[in-house]
Amino acid sequence: MPYLTPEELKSIKDLQTQYNQTIFELGATEAQLIAIAQQSDKLKKSKDGLVSDLFTIEKKESELVTTLQEKYGAASIDPQTGELTPIQQ
Repeated sequence: MPYLTPEELKSIKDLQTQYNQTIFELGATEAQLIAIAQQSDKLKKSKDGLVSDLFTIEKKESELVTTLQEKYGAASIDPQTGELTPIQQ
């Protein structure tokens, strides 16, 4: 019965090694992509919460401005000192 030459057998083994290494790296890459997708989902949820917080803050700010304008009239406020400067209309 004939046998492969040592060079032919080495070529087959080298290809098998390359194939197995590539399959391993493909799996590792897929695992990284899954981890990145999960992190991206977490960041999107965090962003959505922060955007919601921003809208809540803007609403509260608008309500406060309305309340202060009703009490003091149209004025500019120095947030450091609380000084009111009437706005000329």
